[in-house]
Order: sequence, then structure tokens, then C-alpha cells
Amino acid sequence: MHRDNQEVAVPRKPRPELVEEVVLALREQASRALMFHQAIADRAGLGPTDMKALDLARSEESLTAGKLAKITGLTTSATTSVLDRLERRGLVERRRDPTDRRKVVVVPTSDDGGPVAGVFDGLHRWTLEYLDGYDDATLELLGGFVRGLNAESARRTAELNRPDQASRGG
Repeated sequence: MHRDNQEVAVPRKPRPELVEEVVLALREQASRALMFHQAIADRAGLGPTDMKALDLARSEESLTAGKLAKITGLTTSATTSVLDRLERRGLVERRRDPTDRRKVVVVPTSDDGGPVAGVFDGLHRWTLEYLDGYDDATLELLGGFVRGLNAESARRTAELNRPDQASRGG
């Protein structure tokens, strides 16, 4: 179902044209998301990578520096630098894992999202309202599509960050 709860019309454009429109729309969405997150990071006085690391610290359970490096595709030294900056700002702490004292986990110092809590709360509400216009089958389709894109993006990011790929550009 279409967002306005109307049946989607049979496409009148050739498939290659439809595919290209989706690809271009995804590129635009990625650019707009990047600019949005940059604006949020600027408001908080953080870099975009630091902002996303803080977001992950809030959402990932038992987040270690190694897990953060794997999720983001950052090198371990870059991950350490990000965590050092966040810790200096008082936004995260490194603590011993209570179940495994050998591990150190990254914990946000505030559960409310820190310097940009209101922005993310508003974005979450808007997203829920926007998705409310779609039926369950469409939401399942969209969810699978986005999860697939996320998995492929994570794989490609990790691949690009491999040391043997650095000089070849991927």
C-alpha cells in the first residue's frame, strides 16, 4: 500500500527507469541524512563520527571498543581516538564489564541522549508518524530492504577500511 493508504498503481515506466529513480532517491537520502547528522553534530559540538559513536553507545548493549570498531568500520586506533574525545567531553565512560572484568565497556554518562536528545526524540516521533501511513506488508518490505542495505553498507565499509585495501581504493 502507498503511504496515503491508496493502492499503488501499476508502474507505467520501464523497469530500468524505475530502478534508476530508486538509486537516485537513495543517493539523495544518503546525502540528506549525512547533512542532517552533521547539523546535529555541529549543534552538539561534536564531529559526525563522534556523534554516531555516542548514538551506538546508547543503543548497543555491552559495547566495547572492538565492537564499536567492527560496527563502524573504523580502525582500532581511530576508535580509541573517538572514545577518548567522548570521554573527555564527559559523554561516555569506560567501565569494567561486571560479568567479565577483563573487558572494558563503553557506557553513556546520560540516558537522555546528551547534548542532542530533543533532536533525536523529534526525529523518532516524525519517523513513526510517517511510517504510520503504510500497511504491514509494505512495512515488512521496507524493513527487509533497509536491513539488506545496512548489512551491505557495513560489509563494504569494513572492506574499505581493511589495511590491504587502503592504497587500492577498495
